[in-house]
Amino acid sequence: MNAIYMTNTNTTDVLANNVVPFYVNKRAGGQCAFLYINNGVMIKKPGYYEVEGTITFTAPDAGNATVSVQMNGQNVPGITATETITTADTEVRTIALHGFVKVKPCDIDNVITLFNSGVAITTSNVSFSIIG
Repeated sequence: MNAIYMTNTNTTDVLANNVVPFYVNKRAGGQCAFLYINNGVMIKKPGYYEVEGTITFTAPDAGNATVSVQMNGQNVPGITATETITTADTEVRTIALHGFVKVKPCDIDNVITLFNSGVAITTSNVSFSIIG
């Protein structure tokens, strides 16, 4: 089994239309299937991979906070979640993401990221894992 787990427990501002950073406490196991790269994970071997992310945050403005799992800059269908913020800076929300991605044999070196396409958010805890 191949697995990688990353977190970011630092308070981090993430602007709208930006990647959610994770970089602290990286743990990986398996047969060189993953490479941590630029707030993302490159999958180096073909197969099906389970992805799971949790983002706890507040927002400086009211609106919809939407986070998606992306592969190579494109949303992975079905792995998107939205929380609505009605009162800026006071509501603590959590988005949970879970799904699967497929990497084809001739299509390796895919980069997986968490992407914020909603209002700006301030994260207090981010965890992200990929297992395959």
